[in-house]
Amino acid sequence: MDESVRIRLTDMRDNAVKALAFLDARESSDLDVDPLYAYAILHAIQIVGEAARKVPDDIRDKAPSVAWRALAAMRNILVHDYGKVSLQILVDYGAERFSASDRRS
Repeated sequence: MDESVRIRLTDMRDNAVKALAFLDARESSDLDVDPLYAYAILHAIQIVGEAARKVPDDIRDKAPSVAWRALAAMRNILVHDYGKVSLQILVDYGAERFSASDRRS
């Protein structure tokens, strides 16, 4: 596997784990009072989507359980339509997309 692909896959895993850690550490109601908390979740999800977007199809085909297009689509929304993003939807998305199986060190 190409080193750049390995780095992207590692970035995806590491940032999914970070997003889950952020979500586990606080209540979703904290989003309204702590913009840093919201930004941390948003940024981690954005990195996952950006890395997913750059993984070649032959590698994606080996992991059909990963929602490659949905991850990239969320990244596009966060980057291009950031003003329309509901913080609660962002929390729900992170909790739904990054399952407990992603919580590996």
